[in-house]
Amino acid sequence: MRLVGLEGIKEGDIIGRDIVGYDGGVLLKKNSKFKEAFREKLLERNITTIYIDDEISKDIEINPIMDMETMRKITEDVKKEFAKLEKVTEINCELLEQVADEIISGLSSRDVALEIMDLKVNDTYTYEHCISVALLTAVVCRKMNLRQDIVHRIVLGALLHDIGKIIMPKNCLNKPGALTTEEYDMIKAHVEIGYSMIKENDKISPITKLIVLCHHEREDGTGYPLGKGEEIHVGVKIVAACDVFHALFSDRPYRIGMDISQAITVARREKLNPEIRAIIEETLAFYPVGSAVILSNGDIALVEKNYRQDVKRPLVKVIYNYNSKMKLNYKINLQEHEELYILKKLEDIPRIY
Repeated sequence: MRLVGLEGIKEGDIIGRDIVGYDGGVLLKKNSKFKEAFREKLLERNITTIYIDDEISKDIEINPIMDMETMRKITEDVKKEFAKLEKVTEINCELLEQVADEIISGLSSRDVALEIMDLKVNDTYTYEHCISVALLTAVVCRKMNLRQDIVHRIVLGALLHDIGKIIMPKNCLNKPGALTTEEYDMIKAHVEIGYSMIKENDKISPITKLIVLCHHEREDGTGYPLGKGEEIHVGVKIVAACDVFHALFSDRPYRIGMDISQAITVARREKLNPEIRAIIEETLAFYPVGSAVILSNGDIALVEKNYRQDVKRPLVKVIYNYNSKMKLNYKINLQEHEELYILKKLEDIPRIY
């Protein structure tokens, strides 16, 4: 399958992946045929790129960093637990501790980079955002070689970091426009609300509690609620950075999610820990699997696999040469060919296809 901009989609193209709306509902099912009437409806929902299956991309598969069945179970468990918290603010520690362990142990050992599509980017719901931040947090912790017991506490903190939002008005959280000062102050209070829900729970570690309270703190002391600076715990710094990156990737009612390049540019303006921010930048695949790119020699290729060692030098399937106008069909691992590099990502492949 390959990733194509809506302007490049043709009537009858086969949808490669389910297309999901803001509410999590499936708009178009995998293997269905694209119809012209769908185009405007997708644009209304800020969906500008979709995956299609065709002859030239039939051998390109998207392999998530975590087993889909494990991810489905994690999502259901967290969704149910967060739904309970809307009525009774008592945390089921055992269940969420187990979920944290499943996230840590469930990460693929395969030599692949983390794709944005591994993270839920239609995070209308708090539980979806928390799961994605926890997944990204676990990947960062693994890169930092932290002790396993510390990793567990940090990932649990990532799972719980926004629990204070669960009891907040949804129309305020998902407002499709600028917040008033009062609304912004209300949302900022989620850190203290979340902390109050767990501070007396002896089963939850101090590190986890600190993450819930302080994940909006910044290195220069400009964050909230305490205005702490560099002395904040490394776990707080990790979750703070992962929270920012996932928020930038995510579709919101008032904007579509940013791509990797845009998110990195914006995140660098935030007062995040520079070492942790750099780890996240090195962790995320710069060119999504299935995207079209042009190489330095004029070859046009589809990204087939991304590697953790260098997220800007993937395995690609070369299909066409821009200069000679010749169709091609071979694969090349850019990590093994330093003379070649990607010039830029393309919205679509040449019309010859």
